[in-house]
Amino acid sequence: MYQALKALVFFDCDGVLTVQQSSWGVLHDYFGSKDNSYFAELYRRGLISYLDWMKIDIALMIHSYGKPITREEVQKALSTIEIRTNAKKAIDLLKKQGFKPIVISSGVDLLVKRVCSELGINECYYNELLFIDDELIPGGVPRVPPDKKLEIIREIADHHDVPMSSTVYIGDSSWDIDIFKHVGVSLAIKPCGAACSYADYVVDDLIEIPGYLKKLFG
Repeated sequence: MYQALKALVFFDCDGVLTVQQSSWGVLHDYFGSKDNSYFAELYRRGLISYLDWMKIDIALMIHSYGKPITREEVQKALSTIEIRTNAKKAIDLLKKQGFKPIVISSGVDLLVKRVCSELGINECYYNELLFIDDELIPGGVPRVPPDKKLEIIREIADHHDVPMSSTVYIGDSSWDIDIFKHVGVSLAIKPCGAACSYADYVVDDLIEIPGYLKKLFG
């Protein structure tokens, strides 16, 4: 029997569905790049675009590594990122209860595609790395800049003919705070720092989420 859609459940990927909090951070560590917090601040201040930030990040990686970076090496680096315990169980339960899980991540495509495939999530949004002849090139396709997530969520909800009151967002960082304020239900998963104070609910484990949403949406 067809079950009516109860709500769209948007998951951030890095630090929410995965143990590691940043796929970009994992790549920097793997290739020996220095901390890029200065460029993150420039982006927050609107002084550079997200594409600029992507180009700088990747250029730093290539420079620090000291030689071209191949697609295989990027995949090897990202293969160290673990999916959270109970993620698959939580996603399966949500689908059985009539919720549609969607991943919207400012992380990188090679990771998000793997996570979505392993968890059985069909609708996923992410930024794309740029490879030419399997060589990583500074740049890419910035489909999900961190400060544009709310706008993208609204577009997706409109596409599904779902009101914002029937949207749920699960995040873990300061980039998620503004989204928490505008979706129907917000959840933060620990560790979530300052973002914990802005979410409607805070959870330790993804398996808690189906229970919360079942009570809220029936």
